[in-house]
Amino acid sequence: MFWQRLVSTFALIILLCSPLIAQTTEDQSPLNQQEREQKALEMKKELERKTFALLDEVISSAGALKLPENRALVLSSAADLLWTRDDKRARALFKEAINTLNSVSVPFDEKMKNEEAAAYWRFLQQRKEILQIVARHDADLALELLHDSRPQTLSKANAGRSFSRPEDDRDLEQSLAVQVATNDPKRAFQMAEENLSKGYSGQLLSLLTHINDKDSDLAARLVTEIIDKLQSENLATNQEAAFLAIQLLQIGMKHEGGGSVLLSSYQIGRKPFSLDERAVNDLLEMVTTAGLSETPNATLISMLPYLMPDIDKRLPERAQLLRRRIGEFTRNLDPEQRIFMENIELLRSGSIEAILQAAAKATGKARDTLYEQAAWKAFNNGDEAQAHQIINDNIRDSSSRDRILESLDRAALWNYVSNDKMDEVRRRLARLKSKDERAGVLAQLAFAAATRKDRKLSLELLDEARPLITMKPKNDMQLYTLLQVVRTYALVEPAHAFEMIESLVDEANVLLAAASVLSGFLLPKGVFRNGEMVLTPGYTQISMQFRPFGKELGALALLNFERTKNAADRFQRNETRIMARLFIAQGVLSEHLGSGVALYEGGVMVGY
Repeated sequence: MFWQRLVSTFALIILLCSPLIAQTTEDQSPLNQQEREQKALEMKKELERKTFALLDEVISSAGALKLPENRALVLSSAADLLWTRDDKRARALFKEAINTLNSVSVPFDEKMKNEEAAAYWRFLQQRKEILQIVARHDADLALELLHDSRPQTLSKANAGRSFSRPEDDRDLEQSLAVQVATNDPKRAFQMAEENLSKGYSGQLLSLLTHINDKDSDLAARLVTEIIDKLQSENLATNQEAAFLAIQLLQIGMKHEGGGSVLLSSYQIGRKPFSLDERAVNDLLEMVTTAGLSETPNATLISMLPYLMPDIDKRLPERAQLLRRRIGEFTRNLDPEQRIFMENIELLRSGSIEAILQAAAKATGKARDTLYEQAAWKAFNNGDEAQAHQIINDNIRDSSSRDRILESLDRAALWNYVSNDKMDEVRRRLARLKSKDERAGVLAQLAFAAATRKDRKLSLELLDEARPLITMKPKNDMQLYTLLQVVRTYALVEPAHAFEMIESLVDEANVLLAAASVLSGFLLPKGVFRNGEMVLTPGYTQISMQFRPFGKELGALALLNFERTKNAADRFQRNETRIMARLFIAQGVLSEHLGSGVALYEGGVMVGY
């Protein structure tokens, strides 16, 4: 995946910055507001016209790609961009993309070889990515294409199988519903109902929280249907049902002393979701009854400790019996797991002093884990000095001690970055041993300064970061930092951005030429095939990483679209040129560009 990200980064960097190179000097006289708005509108219309023409070229060039999965990627990405302009053509392109992808579908067989299994899972990944794009526009079309692309299975499960086949498409159908929920919560609710009738899905609670963002009444109805289905199950033997019930309690029940512990990622950035009292009582009744049965499943017992404070409050008559059952389960665990299970409640709601007392009685890794948790609790309470003291006084292994202290320092640094305390940030930067990390912090601060139109500070920070970055990135951190530095230079000092781009494009072409020769020798198999770089799976994730840059890209393309297009064509490999052109279209037409348009006067961005 690193090589694919490397290509994507090189492509986007040059596309982001090259328009700045040939800034025009015509008509740089100051404009009044009405003239500015009119000029911006004209520029936007002309840019869109050129961009759709470029997109037509991208679609036409897809046929020249050797690999069907690369053609499917280009066609589906183009369809995504075309939807609001020509949904009929977009539908046809989505269908063509899926049909193209089907040509590399590998029938599942538990006896398949490693390479066949890898191809099978690559197909599933890309199929999922394309269907998720379709679902954002049309749920029914996504379901139709899902059924049309379902892979075959040649053999039934057997005890000696090497590779496990997905049970069905339930998780994928639910992930499609998550995409639908953003625009059509009622349709997403219908999809959730249909899927729930088939069983349980790992995506169900994510879908629930997305529906809740748009329609809390629909979310409450879905909760009722989930609980009704759970009540027909035996949670003592059905691990999926037990896990879902406890997850639902964790995300929907208000806990004393700080909220949910498990699966908080479901609610990050989401509208708060709460279960009503009846739902909480029904779920607690189910999970505690299952926990006290003769043969409760291990998943249920291992998760019950997270709920014990709430069980103490609501069902005190069962709490002691459940603690005894948890204790019986815990005694059969290895020592380290046992210490953790015994202290779940303590870590969740106990004081720092209580955690320290438990740590003093523990041994081995469990001891260090408890001391580390105590330190983080002190840090989160705002006492950084106590956190450091706990680690220095109690962690005996020097490498573990240094690792934890570095993590604490790093967290403190980012707290100061978030609070814009520049003096403290500069002082703490010196503590970071990694120059890549120092460069990353400086690059982020420089971009923040640029967005505040503090050009002087941004340049100072960039000049500090520049000696720390490498022009030949070898990992994701170096790639991202390089992208951030060039991106910020593009906004405040285009000449420097251009100097870096010249070097980067030449380096990219050399590296890609070498990589194609070494494919299968020093590089993992699958990076290149039939002389072409495999751009998938994972393209959606790569594209999403760069979407925050789309607004700047679209704005800068207003300045010199042809120069941007010519920059894309500097890439020597066909698939890289096509991908670069696709990035231009995505940057200009992305919803992130919105209605705002950048306008330049005298080579300086003056507004959106």
